[in-house]
Amino acid sequence: MFPFQTDCPDFHTEKVIYAAPGAQGGTEVSVEVYFEPSHLGESKGILTLSSLAGGEYTIPLFGVALAPKPQGPFLIRAGYSIVIPFKNVFYRPVTFSFIVENNAFSIRATDSVKPKKINNITVYFEGNPSGSKTPITSKLIVTCPPGEGNDTAIKWVYYLKGITP
Repeated sequence: MFPFQTDCPDFHTEKVIYAAPGAQGGTEVSVEVYFEPSHLGESKGILTLSSLAGGEYTIPLFGVALAPKPQGPFLIRAGYSIVIPFKNVFYRPVTFSFIVENNAFSIRATDSVKPKKINNITVYFEGNPSGSKTPITSKLIVTCPPGEGNDTAIKWVYYLKGITP
């Protein structure tokens, strides 16, 4: 049994891993480390594992968080809605701004999101205002102002495509 510990909250792993006793030359054991960044840029940490029989090992961890990539398109039929899960990646509550570029779409979302929690953004598509069956496209833009765990504003873009059957 090996207890694990990281010194950076952006890296996560199982707290304990069980391994069979090693042979004289040692035994290889795999450990999954998850990187869930809370800010843009670099994160560094140390993973420490120890046991009475095996001693202590320290493993350097390094991760880089880039700006979020646009997602979608999310298809929405006229008169219906979809839910887009959006997670507050920061360690404190954050007030986000939500903007949809085309009035044929409307959204319902909570602007203040608890730390590390998911906020479901509900997007409604009313239909093509002209009555045409031509699809309508738009963008949902979620922004976080500077100072919320980041030096610059962060923007998440979701492409929307409204279809009228």
